[in-house]
Order: sequence, then C-alpha cells, then structure tokens
Amino acid sequence: MNYNKNRFSALLAGAMLLLTALDACRQEEDITSPTLISYTTLVYMAADNSMDSEVDYTLEELKSGAASSAGTVVVYLDRQDETPRLFTITQSGEEELLKTYDEGNAASASTLAAVIADAKSLVPADQFGLVLWSHGMGWLPYAHSSVKSQLLRVGTTSFPQTRYVCLDQYDGTSTSPNVMEIDSLANALPDNVAEYIWFDACLMGSVETLYQLRNKCSYFVASPTEVLAEATYDASGIPYSEVLPYMFGGKDDLVKACGYYMKHYRSLQYSILRSASITLVDAAELDSLYGSVATIFGGNLSSLASLDTTGIQGYHTDNVPKVFFDMREVVKTTDSSSTAYTAFTQQLARTVLYKDATNEIIDELSIDTSRCSGLSMYIPLTKWKATNEYSYYFNNLGWSGVY
Repeated sequence: MNYNKNRFSALLAGAMLLLTALDACRQEEDITSPTLISYTTLVYMAADNSMDSEVDYTLEELKSGAASSAGTVVVYLDRQDETPRLFTITQSGEEELLKTYDEGNAASASTLAAVIADAKSLVPADQFGLVLWSHGMGWLPYAHSSVKSQLLRVGTTSFPQTRYVCLDQYDGTSTSPNVMEIDSLANALPDNVAEYIWFDACLMGSVETLYQLRNKCSYFVASPTEVLAEATYDASGIPYSEVLPYMFGGKDDLVKACGYYMKHYRSLQYSILRSASITLVDAAELDSLYGSVATIFGGNLSSLASLDTTGIQGYHTDNVPKVFFDMREVVKTTDSSSTAYTAFTQQLARTVLYKDATNEIIDELSIDTSRCSGLSMYIPLTKWKATNEYSYYFNNLGWSGVY
C-alpha cells in the first residue's frame, strides 16, 4: 500500500499523544478485581515472525484486561530469539511461569494441541477458551505464491500492517517458514476442545475455515477482513484491555466482546485506523448452513465458474488474493428469488449471531454493512483451476462438497 511519509509522521505524532491520554485515563481508573471463576482462556501467540513487534503491546493489553477479568488467562508465547514459554497473567498483572519449551514450530498443529493439553493440565478449569494470535490468511494454503511474499517480510514499508493461521519463521532446525494449514489444524484438535475459538488474525472469518473446524468448539469469533497490527497506534488485533473481561462468560459475553472490539476501532483518531470487522458464529449451525447452500449450489459448479464478480461485496484489499467474497452476496447473485434462497437466509441468521464492520478497511476497501453477512466465501472460478488454492480447496476442505 502506498503512503505519504509526511502523513505517516503526522499520524505517528498524533497517535502517540492519543496513547498518552488513554494511558493516563486507565491509570486513574479504580479497578476492582472480580472473584475468580473456573474458566481458562489460552492465548496462543505464534510470534516467531514479523508479529514479534506486536508482542509487548499485546502483553500489556492482556495485563490490563486481566485486572477486570474473572477468568484466568494463560499465554503461550513463541517469539523471535526467545525460548517458548507458557505462563499465566494474574489479576495484578504478574506473569507466573508454568512451563518452558525447546525451540520448535509454533505453526505446527501438533505443537498447538500439546500446548492446549499442557494448559488444561496445569490450569484446570470447568470452561476453556482458545485465542489464536498470529498472521492469518483464511483457508488459503501456503503454496499460494503471492501470500508467501507478504508473510516473509520483516518490518513494513506500508501503513498500516495487517496480520495463514500461525506462521513460524524459525523452528530451531531451519530458517524455512512454517504455517498451520486449516485441514491440519482440524485433524490435530480434539472435538469440543474449547467453548470458543477466537482468531486474532487476518481473514479467518471464512465459511470454509469455520466449517472445517465446526466440531472443535461451540462458537467462533473471527474477522472476514484483514486485522490491523499497528501497536504504536493502539490498533493491534483484539483490544484486550477492553475485551478480555468478556472472554470468560459464554455466548452473551462474547456478543459484548464483539461490541467492545468494534467500539475500540471506531474510536481511533485516524480514518485509516478505523478498520475492523468481526463475526460471532454458532458452530452447531454450520452443518445446516452447509445443507442450505448445497441445495442451491449442488450440481451448479460449471455456472459458478463463470460468475461475474463485479459488484459482489469483497473482503480483500489490493494486497490480498481476490478470493474472499461475502457469502450472502455470492448466493444471492446465483439464486435470489427461490424458496431455497429464503431458507438459506433464515439459516444464515441462525448461524451468525453477531456481525459488524467499519465502512472502510485501511482506506482501500469499502464495505456496505447492509450487504455484509459476516462470512466470506470462495468462488471457484475457471481462472483459478490451475492454482494451488483451487486444488487445496477441493481436495482438503469439506465445504467444497456444496458443489
């Protein structure tokens, strides 16, 4: 993304003043810590990549949010040049070490599964939530060439930064990057592993991703668009200082968490930072959603392959492969008058419990919120047939069965 350097400097100076004011307000708050409940949320931070620059900010946000949280937050942190470790953050903001690990691959689904097992063993609780914090590229496989170049960059020459689910650029034996593919993640995680899975990463609000993981939790929270990673500007993923207290209370609190997420981004000073989207999905409804779409799309792959995507609400900016379209928009384009479409929209409303988005994403992507269903969807166009993502989609992802 191109930007003016003078504009960037002005944005930086203004944002720092804003952060100073926000910090002062937070320090003046009289925080009363709630009584602890039996609920653990694991924040899995795969930061052995360019996201390392966001770690310190995120930890401070978590410590601030922990002061008002009734549940216990556990953090797994694998960052550049440090030994991976597992620790809790107390309500007083202290880190209490639970376990250290040898350098490994945080982008391995087996590593994630082992860390979840450790967290549940060392901090047992009646309820468990999971946050996956790292780079994200929806369901797309790593073999997509244009994705590689974006994820391998260190630092940024554009403003702002955004952030495969989990990327590890150094696993102790190789400097080759590793990523966690969605089918591998689904195979590694036990069913019902958590009450919710929240993707604090880009583009994970795709129906293909969530359907593949539908048996792993009761609820998903994800963003169909990119997620900002600009710690300097108080705009880096989940604003945990405001949202964390609502990540321990089931569906109703998750709705509140989503609301505070969007409120935070809408409150930022600069329009380029007022960029966010969020969706809350009932995992138990995804099979019925699949059925309603299969009724419309079944046997119609050839007609969809030539679909004109002009005018369909997309969730991709110029830096992202043009494969993330709004789900309802796609279905509406193909069949908007039948009883099957009506049944689909009714099922979609039962599946998506909360959705919201700003009108712009990093001053590049316009979103008509009245056309925003909360979920993105791939269109298997003829032009993609020779690509790795097309092959991965039909060979590895269960959602492709709708055709």
